[in-house]
Amino acid sequence: MSEFSETIMRTIMHQAGVLAFLLPAAALAADATTVVEATESPVYDTVIYWGADFAHKSDDNNGYGAGAGFVTALNGDIGVSGWTVTGNIGGSRTEDVNSDTNSFYGSALVGYQWHAPGYYITVAGGVNYVNNDETPPGGVTDGGKVGAIAQYGFETKMVDAFYVQSYGAYSTAFDQKYIHAKAGYKTPSLRFGPEFTFFDESTSQETLRFGGFVGDISVTDSVNMVVSAGYQHELEPGVEDGFYATIGFAVPLSLR
Repeated sequence: MSEFSETIMRTIMHQAGVLAFLLPAAALAADATTVVEATESPVYDTVIYWGADFAHKSDDNNGYGAGAGFVTALNGDIGVSGWTVTGNIGGSRTEDVNSDTNSFYGSALVGYQWHAPGYYITVAGGVNYVNNDETPPGGVTDGGKVGAIAQYGFETKMVDAFYVQSYGAYSTAFDQKYIHAKAGYKTPSLRFGPEFTFFDESTSQETLRFGGFVGDISVTDSVNMVVSAGYQHELEPGVEDGFYATIGFAVPLSLR
């Protein structure tokens, strides 16, 4: 099968003093732009992706999230420039000493990707829905909200070379901001190196993640995996730091 890279976005919201992890498998934050390299390979038009996220601060303060989604090329070949359609959903639960939050996320986007010999760039926009069920209720981010979402992606494709990937998104639903970047080295079979994540929303201070990743791990002939882990630093006064771990999967398909 062909080499392909999944860009699994993690859309993560910080609310009511706790973290709600929504991986719209592009989280699973939108990395909603998955690229399949078409060199010496079948032509793929669609990629589906799914994954999970875990954050631990203490025995009474944890966050869990999972999500899935797809991206499809309207021109029938996701490895070349053209228009794309992305859809994803995610769910999460955060547990703290005095509060709990269950969240649901869904989005639909239309975008365009530009492919060059050594990299690709993608931009997309659309609509998303977020629903937070908070205990105790009545917080600023409690309840459902529909918003507009815009995102970008960038990834290098050269092998046996320096590797860079970046993804960012902004949603008007609870004023969410997300930026993720990876840098390292890409071989014909693996990507690896350090990663950095920034996310924030309207009622809290920023959260930062510093960690490392390994990607393009072949699980089967058609399924690839990416894993990452590291330190989570909270800029909100009184909120504990901790550690995080994520895992994501992607598979290319020929549906048309």
